[in-house]
Amino acid sequence: MKFSILIPAYNEEKSISTCLDSLLSVTYPDKEIIVIDDASSDHTVKEVETFASRGVILVKREKNGGRAAALNSGLSRATGEIVVTTDADTGVSPHWLTLFERHFADEEVIAVGGAYKAQNKGNPLANATSVLDQILNGTFRKTFIPNKVSGVNSAIRRDTLLDLGGFNESAWWSEDSELGWKLDKTGKVIYDPENVVYTQYPDTWEGIWRRKFYWGYAMGLKFRQHMPFRLKLWIRPTVFMALFVSLVVFLATIPCGMRVYFVPGLFFGTLLSALTLVYVPIGAIVMIRTGDTGLAKTLPLLAILPIFREFAYVYGMFLGYCKGKPSALKPSWKRKQGKKKL
Repeated sequence: MKFSILIPAYNEEKSISTCLDSLLSVTYPDKEIIVIDDASSDHTVKEVETFASRGVILVKREKNGGRAAALNSGLSRATGEIVVTTDADTGVSPHWLTLFERHFADEEVIAVGGAYKAQNKGNPLANATSVLDQILNGTFRKTFIPNKVSGVNSAIRRDTLLDLGGFNESAWWSEDSELGWKLDKTGKVIYDPENVVYTQYPDTWEGIWRRKFYWGYAMGLKFRQHMPFRLKLWIRPTVFMALFVSLVVFLATIPCGMRVYFVPGLFFGTLLSALTLVYVPIGAIVMIRTGDTGLAKTLPLLAILPIFREFAYVYGMFLGYCKGKPSALKPSWKRKQGKKKL
Protein backbone atom coordinates (compact mmCIF):
# COMPACT_ATOMS: atom_id res chain seq x y z
CA MET A 1 0.00 0.00 0.00
CA LYS A 2 1.52 3.28 -1.13
CA PHE A 3 0.89 6.63 0.58
CA SER A 4 1.04 10.02 -1.12
CA ILE A 5 1.60 12.81 1.41
CA LEU A 6 0.36 16.23 0.27
CA ILE A 7 1.67 19.39 1.97
CA PRO A 8 0.23 22.68 0.69
CA ALA A 9 2.54 25.58 1.46
CA TYR A 10 2.14 29.33 1.26
CA ASN A 11 5.03 31.41 2.63
CA GLU A 12 6.25 28.65 4.94
CA GLU A 13 10.02 29.18 4.65
CA LYS A 14 10.44 29.12 8.43
CA SER A 15 8.69 25.80 9.06
CA ILE A 16 8.78 23.69 5.89
CA SER A 17 12.27 22.24 6.45
CA THR A 18 11.40 20.99 9.93
CA CYS A 19 8.19 19.51 8.57
CA LEU A 20 9.98 17.67 5.75
CA ASP A 21 12.65 16.33 8.10
CA SER A 22 9.84 14.92 10.20
CA LEU A 23 8.11 13.34 7.19
CA LEU A 24 11.34 11.84 5.89
CA SER A 25 11.89 10.19 9.28
CA VAL A 26 8.65 8.21 8.89
CA THR A 27 9.68 4.56 8.77
CA TYR A 28 7.01 3.43 6.31
CA PRO A 29 8.90 2.59 3.08
CA ASP A 30 6.32 3.00 0.31
CA LYS A 31 5.54 6.70 0.36
CA GLU A 32 5.95 9.86 -1.68
CA ILE A 33 6.11 13.38 -0.29
CA ILE A 34 4.61 16.13 -2.44
CA VAL A 35 4.92 19.80 -1.48
CA ILE A 36 2.64 22.18 -3.36
CA ASP A 37 3.87 25.76 -3.30
CA ASP A 38 0.87 28.06 -3.71
CA ALA A 39 2.77 30.95 -5.34
CA SER A 40 4.71 31.91 -2.22
CA SER A 41 6.45 35.27 -2.14
CA ASP A 42 9.18 34.17 0.30
CA HIS A 43 11.89 31.47 0.05
CA THR A 44 9.62 28.45 0.50
CA VAL A 45 10.53 27.04 -2.92
CA LYS A 46 14.28 27.30 -2.25
CA GLU A 47 13.85 25.51 1.07
CA VAL A 48 11.91 22.66 -0.54
CA GLU A 49 14.37 22.34 -3.44
CA THR A 50 17.11 21.41 -0.97
CA PHE A 51 15.14 18.21 -0.29
CA ALA A 52 14.91 17.17 -3.95
CA SER A 53 17.85 14.76 -3.59
CA ARG A 54 15.94 13.02 -0.78
CA GLY A 55 12.96 12.32 -3.00
CA VAL A 56 10.67 15.22 -2.10
CA ILE A 57 8.51 16.29 -5.05
CA LEU A 58 7.82 19.99 -5.55
CA VAL A 59 4.75 21.23 -7.42
CA LYS A 60 4.81 24.95 -8.13
CA ARG A 61 1.66 26.95 -8.75
CA GLU A 62 2.02 30.24 -10.60
CA LYS A 63 -1.06 31.80 -9.01
CA ASN A 64 -2.22 31.67 -5.41
CA GLY A 65 -5.47 29.73 -5.34
CA GLY A 66 -5.91 28.68 -1.73
CA ARG A 67 -5.38 25.50 0.23
CA ALA A 68 -7.94 23.36 -1.64
CA ALA A 69 -6.57 24.38 -5.04
CA ALA A 70 -3.06 23.54 -3.89
CA LEU A 71 -4.19 20.13 -2.66
CA ASN A 72 -5.85 19.41 -6.00
CA SER A 73 -2.60 20.27 -7.77
CA GLY A 74 -0.84 17.75 -5.56
CA LEU A 75 -3.58 15.19 -6.05
CA SER A 76 -3.02 15.30 -9.81
CA ARG A 77 0.59 14.21 -9.19
CA ALA A 78 -0.15 11.62 -6.51
CA THR A 79 0.36 7.94 -7.39
CA GLY A 80 -0.38 6.30 -4.04
CA GLU A 81 -3.52 4.37 -3.20
CA ILE A 82 -3.90 6.49 -0.06
CA VAL A 83 -3.67 10.29 -0.03
CA VAL A 84 -2.56 11.87 3.24
CA THR A 85 -2.83 15.58 4.01
CA THR A 86 -0.95 17.62 6.57
CA ASP A 87 0.35 21.17 7.04
CA ALA A 88 3.75 22.73 6.41
CA ASP A 89 4.20 23.61 10.09
CA THR A 90 3.43 20.14 11.43
CA GLY A 91 5.57 17.34 12.84
CA VAL A 92 4.66 13.65 12.76
CA SER A 93 5.83 10.47 14.48
CA PRO A 94 7.98 7.80 12.75
CA HIS A 95 4.98 5.42 12.90
CA TRP A 96 2.50 7.91 11.45
CA LEU A 97 1.69 6.03 8.25
CA THR A 98 1.76 2.62 9.92
CA LEU A 99 -1.03 3.80 12.22
CA PHE A 100 -3.07 4.76 9.16
CA GLU A 101 -2.27 1.52 7.33
CA ARG A 102 -3.81 -0.74 9.98
CA HIS A 103 -7.23 0.83 9.40
CA PHE A 104 -7.12 0.51 5.63
CA ALA A 105 -6.73 -3.25 5.96
CA ASP A 106 -10.50 -3.06 6.21
CA GLU A 107 -11.61 -2.49 2.62
CA GLU A 108 -14.78 -0.75 3.81
CA VAL A 109 -12.74 2.08 5.34
CA ILE A 110 -12.41 4.97 2.91
CA ALA A 111 -10.87 7.58 5.23
CA VAL A 112 -9.15 7.93 8.59
CA GLY A 113 -8.77 11.10 10.62
CA GLY A 114 -6.12 11.53 13.28
CA ALA A 115 -5.64 13.78 16.31
CA TYR A 116 -3.52 16.91 16.65
CA LYS A 117 -1.85 18.77 19.48
CA ALA A 118 -0.05 22.09 19.83
CA GLN A 119 3.55 22.19 18.77
CA ASN A 120 3.80 25.66 20.33
CA LYS A 121 2.38 24.60 23.70
CA GLY A 122 4.78 26.95 25.45
CA ASN A 123 2.23 29.65 24.69
CA PRO A 124 -0.54 29.31 27.34
CA LEU A 125 -3.35 30.28 24.97
CA ALA A 126 -2.22 27.88 22.26
CA ASN A 127 -1.79 25.14 24.86
CA ALA A 128 -5.24 25.78 26.35
CA THR A 129 -6.78 25.53 22.89
CA SER A 130 -4.90 22.29 22.27
CA VAL A 131 -6.03 20.82 25.60
CA LEU A 132 -9.63 21.76 24.84
CA ASP A 133 -9.36 20.00 21.47
CA GLN A 134 -7.93 16.95 23.22
CA ILE A 135 -10.95 16.91 25.51
CA LEU A 136 -13.46 17.22 22.70
CA ASN A 137 -11.65 14.99 20.20
CA GLY A 138 -10.06 12.46 22.55
CA THR A 139 -12.00 12.22 25.80
CA PHE A 140 -15.39 12.71 24.11
CA ARG A 141 -14.20 11.09 20.85
CA LYS A 142 -15.69 13.80 18.67
CA THR A 143 -19.17 13.13 20.06
CA PHE A 144 -20.18 16.75 19.45
CA ILE A 145 -18.10 17.19 16.30
CA PRO A 146 -19.54 15.63 13.13
CA ASN A 147 -16.39 15.73 11.01
CA LYS A 148 -13.77 13.05 11.67
CA VAL A 149 -11.17 14.28 9.17
CA SER A 150 -8.97 17.35 9.40
CA GLY A 151 -6.62 18.95 6.92
CA VAL A 152 -3.67 18.55 9.26
CA ASN A 153 -3.93 14.78 9.79
CA SER A 154 -6.08 12.68 7.47
CA ALA A 155 -5.74 9.77 5.06
CA ILE A 156 -8.21 9.08 2.25
CA ARG A 157 -8.40 6.46 -0.48
CA ARG A 158 -7.30 8.15 -3.67
CA ASP A 159 -10.00 6.58 -5.84
CA THR A 160 -12.69 7.78 -3.43
CA LEU A 161 -11.23 11.27 -3.38
CA LEU A 162 -11.18 11.42 -7.18
CA ASP A 163 -14.75 10.12 -7.41
CA LEU A 164 -15.83 12.97 -5.11
CA GLY A 165 -14.17 15.53 -7.35
CA GLY A 166 -11.16 16.18 -5.12
CA PHE A 167 -11.09 19.15 -2.76
CA ASN A 168 -13.71 21.87 -3.05
CA GLU A 169 -11.79 24.96 -4.19
CA SER A 170 -14.66 27.31 -3.37
CA ALA A 171 -14.64 26.16 0.26
CA TRP A 172 -11.48 28.00 1.27
CA TRP A 173 -12.91 28.53 4.77
CA SER A 174 -13.05 24.80 5.58
CA GLU A 175 -12.31 22.41 2.74
CA ASP A 176 -11.71 19.53 5.18
CA SER A 177 -15.18 19.90 6.69
CA GLU A 178 -16.68 20.01 3.21
CA LEU A 179 -14.85 16.81 2.29
CA GLY A 180 -15.75 15.20 5.61
CA TRP A 181 -19.46 15.59 4.88
CA LYS A 182 -19.06 13.91 1.49
CA LEU A 183 -16.95 11.08 2.87
CA ASP A 184 -19.41 10.39 5.67
CA LYS A 185 -22.14 9.83 3.09
CA THR A 186 -19.91 7.67 0.89
CA GLY A 187 -18.44 5.04 3.18
CA LYS A 188 -16.82 4.16 6.49
CA VAL A 189 -14.80 6.96 8.09
CA ILE A 190 -12.74 6.35 11.26
CA TYR A 191 -11.29 8.69 13.85
CA ASP A 192 -8.10 7.47 15.53
CA PRO A 193 -7.17 9.52 18.65
CA GLU A 194 -3.91 7.58 18.99
CA ASN A 195 -2.54 8.89 15.69
CA VAL A 196 -1.28 12.30 16.80
CA VAL A 197 0.59 15.04 14.95
CA TYR A 198 1.95 18.28 16.40
CA THR A 199 1.10 21.53 14.68
CA GLN A 200 1.18 25.28 15.26
CA TYR A 201 -1.94 26.52 17.01
CA PRO A 202 -3.34 30.06 16.97
CA ASP A 203 -1.76 31.91 19.89
CA THR A 204 -3.95 35.04 19.92
CA TRP A 205 -7.62 35.56 20.73
CA GLU A 206 -8.12 36.93 17.21
CA GLY A 207 -6.61 33.81 15.67
CA ILE A 208 -8.79 31.53 17.76
CA TRP A 209 -11.88 33.56 16.88
CA ARG A 210 -11.22 33.42 13.13
CA ARG A 211 -10.51 29.70 13.22
CA LYS A 212 -13.76 28.79 14.97
CA PHE A 213 -15.74 31.39 13.02
CA TYR A 214 -14.77 29.88 9.66
CA TRP A 215 -15.60 26.37 10.87
CA GLY A 216 -18.98 27.60 12.07
CA TYR A 217 -19.52 29.43 8.80
CA ALA A 218 -18.93 26.22 6.87
CA MET A 219 -21.43 24.40 9.07
CA GLY A 220 -23.94 27.22 8.60
CA LEU A 221 -23.72 26.83 4.83
CA LYS A 222 -24.42 23.13 5.22
CA PHE A 223 -27.47 23.88 7.32
CA ARG A 224 -28.59 26.31 4.63
CA GLN A 225 -28.39 23.61 1.98
CA HIS A 226 -30.41 21.18 4.07
CA MET A 227 -31.41 20.89 7.71
CA PRO A 228 -29.78 17.59 8.75
CA PHE A 229 -31.72 15.51 11.27
CA ARG A 230 -28.70 14.38 13.25
CA LEU A 231 -28.95 15.10 16.94
CA LYS A 232 -25.27 15.83 17.56
CA LEU A 233 -25.26 18.55 14.89
CA TRP A 234 -27.93 20.42 16.81
CA ILE A 235 -26.40 20.11 20.28
CA ARG A 236 -23.95 23.02 20.04
CA PRO A 237 -26.28 25.67 18.53
CA THR A 238 -29.16 24.57 20.77
CA VAL A 239 -27.12 24.74 23.97
CA PHE A 240 -25.66 28.11 23.04
CA MET A 241 -29.07 29.56 22.19
CA ALA A 242 -30.40 28.28 25.53
CA LEU A 243 -27.50 30.03 27.24
CA PHE A 244 -28.14 33.27 25.36
CA VAL A 245 -31.89 33.26 25.95
CA SER A 246 -31.52 32.48 29.66
CA LEU A 247 -29.05 35.39 30.00
CA VAL A 248 -31.44 37.82 28.31
CA VAL A 249 -34.36 36.66 30.48
CA PHE A 250 -32.21 36.88 33.60
CA LEU A 251 -31.11 40.46 32.85
CA ALA A 252 -34.63 41.51 31.89
CA THR A 253 -36.15 40.17 35.14
CA ILE A 254 -33.61 41.63 37.57
CA PRO A 255 -35.79 44.73 38.21
CA CYS A 256 -38.67 42.40 39.18
CA GLY A 257 -36.84 41.04 42.20
CA MET A 258 -35.15 37.81 43.21
CA ARG A 259 -38.33 35.72 43.13
CA VAL A 260 -38.61 36.38 39.42
CA TYR A 261 -34.99 36.40 38.24
CA PHE A 262 -33.82 33.50 40.45
CA VAL A 263 -34.94 30.69 38.12
CA PRO A 264 -33.53 32.09 34.83
CA GLY A 265 -30.41 33.19 36.73
CA LEU A 266 -29.94 29.70 38.15
CA PHE A 267 -30.47 28.13 34.73
CA PHE A 268 -27.98 30.51 33.12
CA GLY A 269 -25.37 29.97 35.86
CA THR A 270 -25.70 26.19 35.73
CA LEU A 271 -25.44 26.05 31.95
CA LEU A 272 -22.53 28.49 31.88
CA SER A 273 -20.67 26.43 34.48
CA ALA A 274 -21.27 23.26 32.47
CA LEU A 275 -19.82 24.93 29.37
CA THR A 276 -16.79 26.40 31.10
CA LEU A 277 -15.74 25.25 34.56
CA VAL A 278 -16.32 21.58 33.75
CA TYR A 279 -13.35 21.75 31.39
CA VAL A 280 -10.93 22.82 34.12
CA PRO A 281 -10.79 19.51 36.07
CA ILE A 282 -10.96 17.46 32.87
CA GLY A 283 -8.19 19.59 31.40
CA ALA A 284 -6.07 19.07 34.52
CA ILE A 285 -6.43 15.29 34.15
CA VAL A 286 -5.50 15.44 30.46
CA MET A 287 -2.44 17.59 31.16
CA ILE A 288 -1.22 15.43 34.03
CA ARG A 289 -1.59 12.28 31.95
CA THR A 290 0.43 13.80 29.09
CA GLY A 291 3.09 15.22 31.41
CA ASP A 292 2.20 18.84 30.63
CA THR A 293 3.71 21.10 33.30
CA GLY A 294 1.92 24.32 32.35
CA LEU A 295 -1.14 23.80 34.54
CA ALA A 296 -0.95 27.11 36.40
CA LYS A 297 -1.03 29.21 33.21
CA THR A 298 -3.29 26.99 31.12
CA LEU A 299 -6.13 25.92 33.44
CA PRO A 300 -7.50 29.44 34.12
CA LEU A 301 -7.87 29.94 30.37
CA LEU A 302 -9.98 26.78 30.14
CA ALA A 303 -12.63 28.53 32.21
CA ILE A 304 -13.01 31.22 29.54
CA LEU A 305 -11.94 29.64 26.25
CA PRO A 306 -14.88 27.22 25.70
CA ILE A 307 -17.56 29.92 25.76
CA PHE A 308 -15.41 32.24 23.61
CA ARG A 309 -14.90 29.56 20.98
CA GLU A 310 -18.55 28.49 21.03
CA PHE A 311 -19.69 32.07 20.52
CA ALA A 312 -17.39 32.41 17.48
CA TYR A 313 -18.58 29.06 16.13
CA VAL A 314 -22.30 29.71 16.56
CA TYR A 315 -21.97 33.27 15.26
CA GLY A 316 -20.23 31.86 12.18
CA MET A 317 -23.03 29.30 11.79
CA PHE A 318 -25.63 32.05 11.94
CA LEU A 319 -23.92 34.16 9.28
CA GLY A 320 -23.24 31.12 7.11
CA TYR A 321 -26.88 30.12 7.22
CA CYS A 322 -28.30 33.62 6.67
CA LYS A 323 -25.77 34.93 4.18
CA GLY A 324 -25.03 31.82 2.19
CA LYS A 325 -22.15 33.40 0.29
CA PRO A 326 -18.62 33.96 1.67
CA SER A 327 -17.72 36.65 -0.87
CA ALA A 328 -17.49 39.36 1.80
CA LEU A 329 -15.00 37.36 3.85
CA LYS A 330 -11.28 37.27 3.22
CA PRO A 331 -9.70 33.81 2.86
CA SER A 332 -7.65 33.00 5.93
CA TRP A 333 -5.05 31.31 3.71
CA LYS A 334 -4.08 34.78 2.44
CA ARG A 335 -4.67 36.66 5.71
CA LYS A 336 -1.05 36.91 6.87
CA GLN A 337 2.04 35.99 4.95
CA GLY A 338 4.30 33.56 6.70
CA LYS A 339 1.65 32.62 9.25
CA LYS A 340 -0.32 29.43 9.63
CA LYS A 341 -3.80 29.43 8.16
CA LEU A 342 -6.47 29.45 10.82
